[in-house]
Amino acid sequence: MDNLNGSLNPWMIPLTLGGAALAGFVTGKMFGDRRRGAKTILKLVTNDFKKEGPLAGSWIDYQPIPFQRFAYKTTAYRGGLRRQEDDQLVNY
Repeated sequence: MDNLNGSLNPWMIPLTLGGAALAGFVTGKMFGDRRRGAKTILKLVTNDFKKEGPLAGSWIDYQPIPFQRFAYKTTAYRGGLRRQEDDQLVNY
């Protein structure tokens, strides 16, 4: 209680920033690189399409391929869906 004049401890800001940086680093390591398998991705996409109507078929390659869009590089799965729309089979 010696610090009654309202000034901050000189260590308060660096310790707060360091703690926030450490928490962000740990959170990034825990949740940052969550890759999903091909089967999980196909299930998520087919469930979303089934909300709009029945599917005639779906497929996915289980081997990921390199994918680049501008400067962003990642891996992706190739796949497709087929369903009936206006008496025609449409591929996605």
